[in-house]
Amino acid sequence: MGERMKLTRSQKREGSFLLMYQSSLNDDAFEEIVAANVSEFEMFLPDETVTETAKAALEYADSADALIGTYSPTRSVARISKIPLTIMRLALYEMNCVSEEDVPDKSAINEAIELCKKYAGETDAKFVSGLLGAYYKSKHNE
Repeated sequence: MGERMKLTRSQKREGSFLLMYQSSLNDDAFEEIVAANVSEFEMFLPDETVTETAKAALEYADSADALIGTYSPTRSVARISKIPLTIMRLALYEMNCVSEEDVPDKSAINEAIELCKKYAGETDAKFVSGLLGAYYKSKHNE
């Protein structure tokens, strides 16, 4: 095999989301999910930051869910579909656990909206945008 291409931040984020989403669908250990998806996600997995980010964001999920519950005016966390929920968990992890220099909050929000458009739909993208936008304004005292 030749040299692997370097992944963009967006591609790494998408890989992390895909692993997190897979994890939300079954009870397998995270390492088993990674191993089972080596061929499926061949492009993403050689980059350790993909699996490290996914694992850290999964560990942050309870904190993210508390924030989602606070900023969701219309839906309880239990009623949010798995795809937008997973995307918001990842974005909130980035907004609260990754330095602003590495991932600016606005980039985390924009990327979350793009993932929603790709994997969920316009309605979910609007919901995610509204929730993360409200959290951003609160966090930055706007």
